[in-house]
Amino acid sequence: MNLPVPKGIIYIVLAGMVGLAATFTIHRYVSAKTEVPKVAVGQVAVAAADVSPGLALNAGNVKITSWPKEVIPPGTASTLKEVDGRVVRVEMAKGEPILLSKLAPVGTAAGLGGLLEGSKRAMAVRVDDVSGVAGFVHPGDHVDVLMDLTMPGAKDEHLSKTILQDLVVLSTGQTWEQKGDLKPMVVNTVTLEVTPEQAEILNLASNNGKIRLALRSRNNAVASHTPGVTTSGIVQGGSAKRTAGGQDDRSVEVIKGLERTKATM
Repeated sequence: MNLPVPKGIIYIVLAGMVGLAATFTIHRYVSAKTEVPKVAVGQVAVAAADVSPGLALNAGNVKITSWPKEVIPPGTASTLKEVDGRVVRVEMAKGEPILLSKLAPVGTAAGLGGLLEGSKRAMAVRVDDVSGVAGFVHPGDHVDVLMDLTMPGAKDEHLSKTILQDLVVLSTGQTWEQKGDLKPMVVNTVTLEVTPEQAEILNLASNNGKIRLALRSRNNAVASHTPGVTTSGIVQGGSAKRTAGGQDDRSVEVIKGLERTKATM
């Protein structure tokens, strides 16, 4: 004999079925909204540590990792074989993708000598935190060199002049230097790429006066021709004067009491 099913039980069963259907629908909706789309990836060679210019790449400073293909820069190496033994032309930071354009030609020997172009030379100059632009000069940067020189025959007269422009910084570092019996001290140095003529100018300036570096834009190769400025020129509100023919007047007037003399550079 079939007994009638109580209406309360029917309502409970129906409510449960509706609840299950609603739960299933909500789950599918949330899953569709939170589903992470699949992204195509590719292999990328990156620097496993900071790499200085002149160093050769190898398994110790290169690692292969996966990157989304859409963000991989053009010209990026994808295997260790592509870069093994290649020399770095500019400084690379840890985790930076290795662009083939930043490497020296195949066969270039490690060291700064392999990075020099044509007849260029590498010359190191001593700098401090001020003359070296407070540590903001890095390999690959372009700088101008300024000289501060005491005027001949004028004790308190100085000349400031930009003597070299748009030089490429090859490396920055530190060396040990000892003077006489004094304790050796660490000296900051900057190595610049120069022509033989520029090397002579830089050597003379660094040994006979003070030099400073002025950081310039890498995109600005325009040379600025300036006459320089003297101590008295600053006081008088001017710079080294030019003659009518456009040549620099390399002399300044020195006043000592009532006596006036002219010091020639």
